[in-house]
Amino acid sequence: MYSFGIVTDSFGSSLLSGKFSDLTIAHGTRRWKAHKVVVCTQSSVLEAKIEALAGPDSLLHLDDYDHESICSMMDYLYSTDYITTDHEPDFSLPHHIKVFRLAVQLSISGLEELAARKFAFTLLNKVKDLDIYFTSVKDIYASTTPDHPALRLIVVEAAITELRNLVNEPRFLHLTSTLKDFQADIYLFLLNNPPRHVQVEPQYVYAELCEDCGPRDDDDGYEVETECKSCGKVKSLAFF
Repeated sequence: MYSFGIVTDSFGSSLLSGKFSDLTIAHGTRRWKAHKVVVCTQSSVLEAKIEALAGPDSLLHLDDYDHESICSMMDYLYSTDYITTDHEPDFSLPHHIKVFRLAVQLSISGLEELAARKFAFTLLNKVKDLDIYFTSVKDIYASTTPDHPALRLIVVEAAITELRNLVNEPRFLHLTSTLKDFQADIYLFLLNNPPRHVQVEPQYVYAELCEDCGPRDDDDGYEVETECKSCGKVKSLAFF
């Protein structure tokens, strides 16, 4: 859930006090006494909406957008951040997706990047429930486009990281079979970022033996078997 009242610095306090405000942003019954110079410099879409308004004390209604996302946007515009109160099992993942989508719609690139970072951190460090991950994938592919791929890339990389475990998960196989864009992005990522295979070649070690063992013959060597760090295939290392 969204947490209100995070704007605390001296600049952000002007949003709370309304001092020098020349713009009112409204969503439902909520009002923010904002400032055109702050809002317009961060969003060309909002700038165009504000320019279309009449009167010195402009009133901009944003009821067409998600309310909690607008609250996070206002906090970001005045503090470069927004805060959520996270609870299991989703830890506000849906909210970060909504904020990301709003940032894309309103052309707020900094908020778009911030929402993606918050989503990635939460997904990789807090979420343990696979169903939450699968739901996020569906939501992301239903509400974002390849033109703004940050969230898509995050869930694709997460899938590839856990691919050994996921390939035996029926829900994952069903998801990739029904969500073709997700499946295609996994293939493309693997093609563009192939696993790093270890090329094992004989390694020659030149070292003196102690006086009791005497010199080593030219064909005196030994082999050691080890697994490739990337694919797990057993390789032989030859030392001479």
